Amino acid sequence: MTAVEAKGPADEAGLLTGDILLAIDGTPVTGADDLVRLLDAEKIGRTIPLDVLRRSEKRRFWVALRER
Repeated sequence: MTAVEAKGPADEAGLLTGDILLAIDGTPVTGADDLVRLLDAEKIGRTIPLDVLRRSEKRRFWVALRER
């Protein structure tokens, strides 16, 4: 498990270390390959929903995507 980078996009969106990413913009995420594929250049600059599982509770966060 990796830590959420301080002041990074995940931190600014309210995500925490241990959150499990379930979906990006409504599309299920089943692994790292999905994550890379779904975070493509066309989404940069958009605000999209991320569905996560946090301590057995499903939550939705809105994230403004930006380049690293």
